[in-house]
Formats: sequence, C-alpha cells, structure tokens
Amino acid sequence: MNNPDNYEKLFSKLAIPEPPAGLAKAILLRIERRERRIEAIKAGASALVFAGSLWMIEVGYVNLMGGFAQSGFLAFSSLLFSDFSLIASNLPDYLLFIIESFPIFSAAIVLGGVAFAVWSMGMLINETARMDSRRFSQLR
Repeated sequence: MNNPDNYEKLFSKLAIPEPPAGLAKAILLRIERRERRIEAIKAGASALVFAGSLWMIEVGYVNLMGGFAQSGFLAFSSLLFSDFSLIASNLPDYLLFIIESFPIFSAAIVLGGVAFAVWSMGMLINETARMDSRRFSQLR
C-alpha cells in the first residue's frame, strides 16, 4: 500500500524552494549587529561597575580618615617618630593599642574598592579592546 518508491516519486516532482537572494548576508549582518550590541552592553556594564567601585573607594576613604581622627590612631602613631624610647619601653602595650585603634572596617572597604576597581577596569579594557578588534576586522 505505502511503498517507499511512491514517496520518492512524489518528492522528486516537487520543486525545491530557493532562498531569497542575499538571505545569508542578511543573517550574518543581523548576527553581527546583535554581537556588537551585546559587546556594547558589556562595556557599559563594566564602566558602570568601575564607576561604582570608584565611589566605594571615595566613601571608604572618607570613613577611613574619620576613623583615624576619631580613634586617636594618628596621635599615637606619631609617638613612633617623636618619642621612640617611650615606645621601646612599652612596646607590647603600644602595639596592642595601635592594632586596637586601627579602623579595620573602613580600611577593608577601601582595599576592597581598589581591588574591585582594578578588576572592573581590566574588564572594561578587555571589552573595549574586543569591540575595537571587531571593528578593525570588518574593514579588511
């Protein structure tokens, strides 16, 4: 009843539709535009993250300077240069006080912001270099 030869005869008589002229070029151009848009979004996000990390450094620095002023760290660390004999005689107590009065949380915010800024700047450079290399490859 259903012979495979019948299907072969049926499909051999059908005309195979041809794709429109320039379809492959249109598809490649659309893919290229989409990739460029994605790269631009990544570069913009990297720039936004870099700006946020710079803001985090600024806020952390202001907090760090306020912490230094409030805790008396700078006043007691100046003893190192003015009266070293006093520090030498009470070195364990002096070191404990210096460690105790150091504003660790603010310093961690500043260092974290610097590390994050370096990382995000690297990502921004990477994305812009990738965009530039793609732009120059199209000119060839």
